[in-house]
Amino acid sequence: MNCKMDRRPAKVLVVEDHPDLLQFLELVLTRRGWDVITSSSGREALDKLKYTSPRLILLDMWMPGMDGFELARFLKRCSHYRDIPILAVTGLADFDSRELCLEAGCDDYIAKPFTLADLQDRITRLLSRHGPGTESAHRNEDESCRGIKKS
Repeated sequence: MNCKMDRRPAKVLVVEDHPDLLQFLELVLTRRGWDVITSSSGREALDKLKYTSPRLILLDMWMPGMDGFELARFLKRCSHYRDIPILAVTGLADFDSRELCLEAGCDDYIAKPFTLADLQDRITRLLSRHGPGTESAHRNEDESCRGIKKS
């Protein structure tokens, strides 16, 4: 089990614009015991966050429209979402890219291509550091959750 304190599988929101990788991550993470919610864009992720409470977000940083940097900055500004850990997933493996992800509000970083063992290790560490999440469903917006531009 991936969480010793809670018998329910932890919800993980995977935000990835490449359909094959999104499907692969959903399959792999589900088989490893997590409850996976998928989204193919930043906008779709925001819509899903209104009705579900993931304990972790796996976030592709380079997507069309609202990219992962913009989404991470918004989530960390918003009191409803700021405590959800974000694992940045990016094709850029240099130090500057890692720093940009962390500055945007991501809690950890993994570069593509990655091993499944490394991915699982990072997810497990983030979940254990942040403890059990809340299971509130719909979230009302407050002032900190406003201001994301409509594209």
